[in-house]
Order: sequence, then C-alpha cells, then structure tokens
Amino acid sequence: MLRLVKVHKGFDGEEGRQPLLHGLDFCLMPGEICLLLGQSGCGKSTLLNLLAGLIAPDSGEIWLGDTRLDRLPPSELARLRGREFGIVYQDFNLLPTLTVAENLRLPKEINGQPQDEAALTLLLDELGLGAKRHAWPEQLSGGQRQRVALGRALIHHPSWLLADEPTGSLDEENAEQMMTLMVTAVRERGTGLLLVSHNPAYAALADRVLRLSAGRLQPFERQQPQPASPC
Repeated sequence: MLRLVKVHKGFDGEEGRQPLLHGLDFCLMPGEICLLLGQSGCGKSTLLNLLAGLIAPDSGEIWLGDTRLDRLPPSELARLRGREFGIVYQDFNLLPTLTVAENLRLPKEINGQPQDEAALTLLLDELGLGAKRHAWPEQLSGGQRQRVALGRALIHHPSWLLADEPTGSLDEENAEQMMTLMVTAVRERGTGLLLVSHNPAYAALADRVLRLSAGRLQPFERQQPQPASPC
C-alpha cells in the first residue's frame, strides 16, 4: 500500500509560507486505479510528487508498505523510486539524443537491471511503436512521444504508476488512445495507478475517484456509488 498520513505541504509566497495541502490522508492499493481531479494549482501534482518522494512534506508521513519514504536518505530513496515507481508527465521528457528503444532501455540501465530485448519488443508492439524503435523523438508525433514515455515508465515493471496530466498535451483522439493503453497496461500488470487530471470524463476508467479542493480530499460523486473515505 502507498499512503500519506496527515501530510501538510505549503509553498513560499510573497506573504510568507502559504498552505497548500492540509493534513491529507490518502492510500493507493496494489492494482487499484485512482483518479485525482482538481483545478490547476490546487496541489494535485504536489500530492503526486510527495508520493514519489520527489519532494518532502512539511509534516506528516509517507509510507510504501512498511517503509517510511520521508525518512529515507536521498540515495536510498532514489534507488527505491527507480525500482518501484514509473512516472508519466504531461511533458514527454524524452532524451532527444536517444532513439525510442534507447529511451525505453534507460530505466533498467539506471537501476542496474539486465535488459530484456524480447520484452522491450513486446512492449513496443503493445504501444503501437514497433516500427519506430530506431526513430528519434523529434521524428514522432505528440501521441507517439507520450506512448514512448508510458513505455519508459512501465519497462522495469514498477509496482506503482503515477501519471500527471498525461493527456494534457494531446488532442482528443490521441488522448483517448493514450488512456486506453495506460489502463489496459496497468490492469494486465496489476500495477497501482494514480491518475492526476482535471478531466472528470476519466472517472469511468477508475476504481475510485477523489477531488482535491482547498487542500483537502473529497469523494467525487458519479452515477455509481463509491466509498466516501480517501482510503
């Protein structure tokens, strides 16, 4: 289980420290798809970055199973993040000097894991990129680049996928394809997915939907009933 326990987080503004998240409790279960909705600037990305250990809370606790992430030394936290997490951002963040296949090999190279060319080929085909393995990022469309970013996040079989507005830079058709590929991939792999978005249309794809507003999590009302608890 990945969870936040009474987490507070703020930011420094012209008038001093401004609160952003107020004592949040949140958990993501293995294999669960959770959609987190909210307006721009409400703290959705901050929550995601806290879970990934990319930023530290002002107070509170962050746990991955029995490991408290916010207490780990930076080097150990980075190694754990490289093994356990895949992250997809709105901006593709591909390395322009690497081909598609080389971008996908990178996580395993960084983690010191052996490469598996058969698995890489299978993933490229799954993402509809089999013919693009030797292409450079600049030769790809926006939708293709984001599929490469998804493949890079999944290639090392992470337990958790964190996706921050992954369709924000895509047109409607490519956004729909991207969401279908992502949901299918995590369902097949049993990966827990936190999807951060401002688009409530994705609620139908999720097991649970929450809204972040005024620094607090609230259940999102949809046609099918869901638990009111954030855990």
